[in-house]
Amino acid sequence: MRAAPLRFLNAAAWPLTIWTSLSHLEEHPADDYVERTSPIVATAIAFWLCLIALLVFANPVATAVGGMIDDGAEVLALVRRTPRAVVDVLMLMTPVMYVIGLWLFTAREEAFPR
Repeated sequence: MRAAPLRFLNAAAWPLTIWTSLSHLEEHPADDYVERTSPIVATAIAFWLCLIALLVFANPVATAVGGMIDDGAEVLALVRRTPRAVVDVLMLMTPVMYVIGLWLFTAREEAFPR
């Protein structure tokens, strides 16, 4: 039995530690272990996709807009655009995916202790 802080760290880092548990699938081919691991893997994939998309979309893209004034001088402006609605949804879904995965991971760890 592992110490409580180590179990907590393992559960808190579930998006990373879930991939090592895939090596135990052949030990439990007919158990609930496989059925309980598949949703966690799907949640981990969704979490990583949301996190990467959030990092990409939260950094606004700078677009250079230029032109000429009547006296021939050039005008250049940088316009920053960000898809605000997409960022808002990702800021909601990323923690939700993390909490769901944490719940699934801890439920599986309680049912199948190592």
